[in-house]
Amino acid sequence: MSADNGRRVRRSRREVPAGPDNATPRHGSAFTRLRRTSGLSFLDSRRPSGQLTLFGAVRGELRKILSLRSTWVLLLIVMLLQPLSTGLMACVTRVLAGPGRQTNHLPDHLLPASGDVFRSAIASGLFPATVVGGILGVLVLTREFSGATIESTLTANPRRGMVLMAKGLALALLTWLAAQIGLLLSWILATLLLSGGSGALPAYKPGLVLIDLLGGPLMVVLFALMALGLGAVSRSKAGGIGLFLGLTVILPLILGLLAGLVPHADWLQIPFSLTPTSLLSTFLSGLGQAAGAGIGWWPTWWQSGLIMMVWTALCCALGTLVFRRADIG
Repeated sequence: MSADNGRRVRRSRREVPAGPDNATPRHGSAFTRLRRTSGLSFLDSRRPSGQLTLFGAVRGELRKILSLRSTWVLLLIVMLLQPLSTGLMACVTRVLAGPGRQTNHLPDHLLPASGDVFRSAIASGLFPATVVGGILGVLVLTREFSGATIESTLTANPRRGMVLMAKGLALALLTWLAAQIGLLLSWILATLLLSGGSGALPAYKPGLVLIDLLGGPLMVVLFALMALGLGAVSRSKAGGIGLFLGLTVILPLILGLLAGLVPHADWLQIPFSLTPTSLLSTFLSGLGQAAGAGIGWWPTWWQSGLIMMVWTALCCALGTLVFRRADIG
């Protein structure tokens, strides 16, 4: 009985006519022709669903970085340190230029200043801004190691090189915006406090305007990216900040002390001129200091910018190598 039922079921299945499959579009249908259009095929081939892209990684890193309160605090410090330093230097210049002037009347009188004083007042805020930007660069990566969130980041995006590149691009964008706004505020403040009108800056060279306004924030970005690479090497907040401060503050100090204490050590001027802090000073001066630097070679402003880019590239390359090969734990 069961064998007869099985034969009937098989016979009934063979006798069922194969109708058109409406769920799957057939060749030549309107849906197939629509998919053949150039626009949709381009989107389908270049942007498949769920594919990891650098733009998406950068957008995710921006959301992650801006969600932290410490990021906003450090960016505000980078932006406000520059006009604060410019204002202090401008006030000191006005007081020294007029010993009998009362400090409470300083905003009512504008003091003409030379181009060197004007430029120094603007560029003075970039030095502390590079330090704060470097600290932010270290924290962008190392706080994920300390907070044990790096595993979630690498689970969402296992391409470690792309993760580090996305962090670098997001860091560069935020640091550049903060430094650029701060430098523009410094420029306006220095113009109000130190400029006495048109022609008040006879010694000022027009080329330094572009170097300070455009090159200054880019140097802050290079310092921040260099700190990001050092943070990837150490993978700890204290270690990354220590490496960054040792390279930018302690190393120039040691070389300067040795050059002053050790006799016949003029050759130390060359490694001193190649330190990141000295490169920043030479770049912002806009001139080559070889004539007044003493014995030895001294880079010009554009050579200082290129050497600083080499510093940043080396630190980022070393950090990428360690970050891609080291175990996360």
